[in-house]
Amino acid sequence: MRLKNILKDLQARFAAVPNNDPRAKVGTGSLIVVLVFFFRRDRHGRTLESLRKLVQEQFKTNFSRGGFWERLAAKKLRDTLETLTCSMVQTISHRLSISAGLLKILGVNSILLLDSSSSTLPKAARALFPAPRNNVAPASVKLHLCFDIIKGAVDWFNITEATSHDRNSFPDVKTLKRKLIIFDLGYWDYCLLAQIIAAGGFFLSRVKSSACIEVIKVVEGLPKNFEGWSDLFGRRFPDRHSKIIEIIGSFSQNYKPVFEARVIGFWNPICKQYHWYVTNLSAPAKLIYPLYRLRWQIELIFKSLKATFRLADFSTANTNIIHVLLFAALIATIVAHPIAFILAEEHKAGLVATPTFQRAAMVIFSCAKLFINFLLSKRESDLILLIQELSRQASELFDPNYRKRKSSLMQAIQLAERLV
Repeated sequence: MRLKNILKDLQARFAAVPNNDPRAKVGTGSLIVVLVFFFRRDRHGRTLESLRKLVQEQFKTNFSRGGFWERLAAKKLRDTLETLTCSMVQTISHRLSISAGLLKILGVNSILLLDSSSSTLPKAARALFPAPRNNVAPASVKLHLCFDIIKGAVDWFNITEATSHDRNSFPDVKTLKRKLIIFDLGYWDYCLLAQIIAAGGFFLSRVKSSACIEVIKVVEGLPKNFEGWSDLFGRRFPDRHSKIIEIIGSFSQNYKPVFEARVIGFWNPICKQYHWYVTNLSAPAKLIYPLYRLRWQIELIFKSLKATFRLADFSTANTNIIHVLLFAALIATIVAHPIAFILAEEHKAGLVATPTFQRAAMVIFSCAKLFINFLLSKRESDLILLIQELSRQASELFDPNYRKRKSSLMQAIQLAERLV
């Protein structure tokens, strides 16, 4: 049973964390389990005091406020959580079997979504985590996340101050061979796109309006006399609003060609203009916009991180505690999505549906106490109870209107199937 296997794997990873600290009332491994599955919220928001009370309830012991704060602020706990998070990245996963057709037509083995999101910190943290705009937040920390939407797995992450430009945080390009990475304009860089091509990877992004592009070849949607034209954004197009425009463009920086790639335009009836996308994929042009829409899914992952896993406004300015809470929320995300994918395939066999990311987080949220019991006790009976409850909650993974309102991933998969 795949669900049992992934839960056993999860148990083994938590069990590998050292838990024999004679000076501590609660071992490091046991404390981390509660940290990861701590989702309770009091009326003042997510606070260290509510976490302290939960730990006391779970282990039937007393922690002074100062002693508990020192425990969370210890560098050893931070390093242990970071090691555990890194060990789970790319390994706790489950590939959606219905995605095989989409990956085949794209010629890739993974689809990665890249973005970042900031969380507010107290004013005291401003020195280490300055905010881009002081009138909005006194301080903030930024989480950069690369998510494999086919495996439901975190592929890469980074933590910086919120003032750090997105372009400064990007996965190692060498790891992108035969992978498609989708990102927004915050990562736009000529050299980066050229490096991805050289590494055998694939990219999909909006085209920056200031990009210097020469039309090398018109593939469809425009007359041939547009070839040689170098002002994609400064000229009116013929009345072709119902058509897709595709060209091969040469991208130049400082008047020097850097790379060539496909540039595809889709008419936006609301803005009444074309939106342009650049990619080195060879897939049909019709598939490019549905693929780019998948990027919205990582926004939903950040939303679930903040709303369900309580990664919103921190109540501490201590650097170690900030990282501890970030790693704990990340592990909860790493756990949630592969389990949701397995439940989806076991309980929706033959039906056209994929789980939503926010609903995956809610299922883990509702089973948090059972996860804690299973990981701490290691009893087979607790594993059975957890599996039973996850199976009972499986129907909650799907939008009730999934037949009429398909997810972005499902739309891309179905379109790929029609194009094969």
